[in-house]
Amino acid sequence: MGISTDSPFELLDKEGVSFLQRLQLCFVSFEPPPAQFVGFPNLRKLALHVLNTTSKDLDNILGSCCKLEWLSMVRCHLKDEWKVTQPLSRLHYLRAMHCDITKIDFHGANLSTFVYNGPFIPIALRRVSKLESFSGTTFQHALASLLDGLPDVQNLTLLFSCQWLETRWVLNSPRMFSQLRHVQILLIVSDEDEDKIMYLVSFLRAAPFIEKLEVHFLGLPTLWFANDGPLRQEIPTSEYKYVNLKNVRVTGFRGARGQIEFLVHVVENAPAIQVVTVDTTQRLTDAYDPYEATPTLDSAALDMVRGPLLKRLPSHAKLSLFKIDR
Repeated sequence: MGISTDSPFELLDKEGVSFLQRLQLCFVSFEPPPAQFVGFPNLRKLALHVLNTTSKDLDNILGSCCKLEWLSMVRCHLKDEWKVTQPLSRLHYLRAMHCDITKIDFHGANLSTFVYNGPFIPIALRRVSKLESFSGTTFQHALASLLDGLPDVQNLTLLFSCQWLETRWVLNSPRMFSQLRHVQILLIVSDEDEDKIMYLVSFLRAAPFIEKLEVHFLGLPTLWFANDGPLRQEIPTSEYKYVNLKNVRVTGFRGARGQIEFLVHVVENAPAIQVVTVDTTQRLTDAYDPYEATPTLDSAALDMVRGPLLKRLPSHAKLSLFKIDR
């Protein structure tokens, strides 16, 4: 059921509310519900889009949704924390996109998927032990928040700009993602931040048990063969290796120093590596925004990384190099 109105409660009688299982509310105001309102006792899926309400009123409404399994909030501007005091024990999917909120605070013992797109904020997902997937636009200075709220996440997708990377090493932290197995990083690189790529290592050191790593670069033409940034020998030594890492995939490869040094560092510290894939195609954009093919640049970039990787890969490992096919 979808509703677009100033106040949804005036359209829902007690009997109708009790039968609702799916509800989409767009451009609505959540004012304090009338005294006779009993909540949504059988609601399983709730989508909120452009919602005008307060944190307290939203907490009261969601607290009445004891059977809620799927919850999405898009472009809702609470200008306050999004907190649900009542545990949502059946909730397995939670999404917050482009919302003006200061914190996310949930109890969700069975939450398995969390999607967030927005600025850096504290994230507290309490008593969450089954979270398998997180997608969001946060990074290094939010690392502590991720570890606080998502310490047991198994699959992590991060979309962020290189400008958010700090040009300092954050290594040997006693806290880490102990359950994280698959990491996908979507990295936007501007011409001013081409020297920061190697600082991705700071994040990997907090995820020592990953098995699959994907890094998808999106850069300007200046990223081709950019000769900026630290060498891997400048990384402070650490006892940690990526002992479970078997599969590494990099797209948007441009032969930049940071990309080469990052790849070689990972291979040197992944004793169980089985497959390394390097692709010059920018998977984030080339599918829908093609540009003129550059076969000469593609081949030259791949030639720069072929030798260093083959020299360090174990004999049983497979190296696959792909260039843009136009």
